[in-house]
Amino acid sequence: MSNKKYVTVAKQGLGLYDIASKMSSEGEKMNHSTVRNIINRSFIKIAKNISLNYELKQTEEEIFNIAKSPQFQESVIEMLKRRQ
Repeated sequence: MSNKKYVTVAKQGLGLYDIASKMSSEGEKMNHSTVRNIINRSFIKIAKNISLNYELKQTEEEIFNIAKSPQFQESVIEMLKRRQ
């Protein structure tokens, strides 16, 4: 599973640089790396809770790798879009 690309929902959202720019213009000094880290931490929490709920017993490293994977992120985004 490749972890080299970043997930952005360009048609319905903003990329990392756009989010950082918008946050900074609204008074919250932020760069794209901070945005990426916040998003990654959010996906880690989701992956950890899924692992716990299904009693999968994955290590922290496995959860981190799952959370960073574009496939996982795209799946979570797709589920959220279906809930609207």
